[in-house]
Amino acid sequence: MALATVLLGVVSLAFAAALVAGFAGLAAFFGWPMVVAPVGAAVVLLGFGALELTQGARVVREADAYEVDAETAPRLHRVVRSVAQQADLPMPAIAVSDDDAPEAFVTGYTAGGATLVVSPGMLRALDDAELRAVVAHELAHVKNRDVALMTAISVPTAVASRLHELSSATSERLTSGSGGAVRGRGLVFVVAFLSAIVALVAGLFSFVGRSLIASFSRVRELAADRGAVAITGDPASLASALASIETELGKHPVEDLRSAQSVAAFTVVSPEQVEPDDPIMLGAEGDQPATLTYYSDRYEAFVYRTFLRTHPSVSDRVSRLQQAEREVQSQ
Repeated sequence: MALATVLLGVVSLAFAAALVAGFAGLAAFFGWPMVVAPVGAAVVLLGFGALELTQGARVVREADAYEVDAETAPRLHRVVRSVAQQADLPMPAIAVSDDDAPEAFVTGYTAGGATLVVSPGMLRALDDAELRAVVAHELAHVKNRDVALMTAISVPTAVASRLHELSSATSERLTSGSGGAVRGRGLVFVVAFLSAIVALVAGLFSFVGRSLIASFSRVRELAADRGAVAITGDPASLASALASIETELGKHPVEDLRSAQSVAAFTVVSPEQVEPDDPIMLGAEGDQPATLTYYSDRYEAFVYRTFLRTHPSVSDRVSRLQQAEREVQSQ
């Protein structure tokens, strides 16, 4: 993790330098004073960084979560209160999302401002001991301040990702001839070319940054598993819960899993780890796989598994928890 942190710092500094250089190039091209370069870069970083600070609230909104209490969700409230007391943490706000896929995640940058979101699918899939283990995992994230930590280290990469999206869209719009009255003017092609360069550079920084952040996230997930065991003393229930969640995710339609992608990096088991069972089939008899789609999906899955996975595999986590259970039993 130390190496990933150092590399992420280097990539972030390199991106900031590239951003300053980009504004310096614009200043030279348009004859603006060079002070525009550091000021422009700072405005972009701070502006997009401020947007990242609203990410937690946005994720809760996208999950269609609503707050519950002891009367509206007695079982969940009872478990959360018990685990919070055992973890020596303030009682978090509790919300239930409108999602049948099993998910649970926390938002909030401080222990006092944390919100735990749990889906009805999670409540149905787990027994009380498993639910307690999952809640302990999420509150371990709170105790470790993982939301604040991950948000802080993600800001430069998030800026790069947003610049990549905006620049790609700008370049595509201008080169497609939808620029309207200014179509054909030299300035349009200059802007389109510069946008393409920005998109390329920002995309490179975004991919490298996301890969390093994913590596960091996998380490924090394992730390939260250990934290849950420290809170509950019950690694077997967490192992059972992870296996149950993975099984339940595999039963849900692809559309349901896609709706959960917005919270994939936050939830206890990422729906991105679950692949649909049925490939796309073509032909008169429906017995010929769609070759291009098949290899495209395989390539995307390879890139995700190799570079962008935010969670360790469930099998790896279960294996570690089973080892912890054996250690508990031997004491």
